Amino acid sequence: MKKLFYIFIIFIFFILQQNQAYAQNQVSFIYLNGSNTNSKESKEEFLKGVNYLHKEIIYQFSNDELIKTKWLDNSNLTINKNAIPFYWGDFSKNEIEVMNEEFDFLKAISPKPANYVRKFIAMCLHDAIWVSKTENMHPIIQKLHNIVIDEYSKGNKIVLSGYSAGTFIVQQYLAFKAPVINLKEAILKSNLPDEFKTYISYRNYENSCTDAIFKSKLVTYDVENDFVFESDLESFREKIDSINNYTKTSCAPKDAIIGGINYASPYALFYSDMYDKSYKLSELMAYTYKFIVENNIFWITVNYSDDPLGFPVSKNITFDEVEKKTNLEIQPNGGFIFDKSNKSSRRTFLLAHLSYYKTAKRYAKILVEAINEGYDYFYSNN
Repeated sequence: MKKLFYIFIIFIFFILQQNQAYAQNQVSFIYLNGSNTNSKESKEEFLKGVNYLHKEIIYQFSNDELIKTKWLDNSNLTINKNAIPFYWGDFSKNEIEVMNEEFDFLKAISPKPANYVRKFIAMCLHDAIWVSKTENMHPIIQKLHNIVIDEYSKGNKIVLSGYSAGTFIVQQYLAFKAPVINLKEAILKSNLPDEFKTYISYRNYENSCTDAIFKSKLVTYDVENDFVFESDLESFREKIDSINNYTKTSCAPKDAIIGGINYASPYALFYSDMYDKSYKLSELMAYTYKFIVENNIFWITVNYSDDPLGFPVSKNITFDEVEKKTNLEIQPNGGFIFDKSNKSSRRTFLLAHLSYYKTAKRYAKILVEAINEGYDYFYSNN
């Protein structure tokens, strides 16, 4: 009996070793839907389209040399064969129901063509406007964060992929949850009195995220989107000493996100950023760009040129331009930001915004082109 027990233990150990040998960390793609997908039918279309596009992405990404080398760890990482859809269309369900009731009322007093166009525009823009408000955005980001942490706990890396208004969530997730803020650097550059700076100079703080420092009440924002630190020294000490705990519970791990893909994106229409010469780059955005570059993250926006709701940025930028604009010392480490919006969907402009999933094979190839072109362009002077 004892002999059989030992044989059983050895057998279990052998199985566990085999499973460990075959276990391999993966790259998981999380897909976010866009506006006007609040119905059951549109949700099913989204899920179907995501699975179709993901199959093409797996093939194209797994066969590109740059991607295999830089982001699949010299082919040691594989892409998770299962797409991870993150559907947020039901978050605005109540508001959509109220809006539909208003349209029913307008039927009696408004001509049919006018009411149809009005409803089409409203349904397309409603979610984009709704989700751009912080009070609506934050619960969605938290739900997305739970998925990111779950994947990371399995040993997986994550690529966030947002469609249309879903790009707002992808962009804001990075700003809220990525540990982009070097607190010691920010405090030393601030206008705080010397005793504050002396207090933190001999202490170590992990890079933190916006969500953590807001929850700790260490900082607020001023009207120019710059950090305003706690001005009472005793309160400052208490809050800064607890910041590592907030970082651990509120922020994404530093190496969790390896890429972001934004498509059919109207982001530039709703948010100013560093491409606008008249826009003062906030400290948060400066640290976000630094984080992308130093952590080997590809961050691309790829719209079809004939997509009327896909807004490209005004120009692409190089590493030197990012460093100059942010006024930060940045260590180039493979990460880059790039926009590619020069390829047609080969559909009419009326259908282009809805064609990304239906042209998945073509679009996946363009994504690979964007990563290669973006990497070369960004580091062209280095």
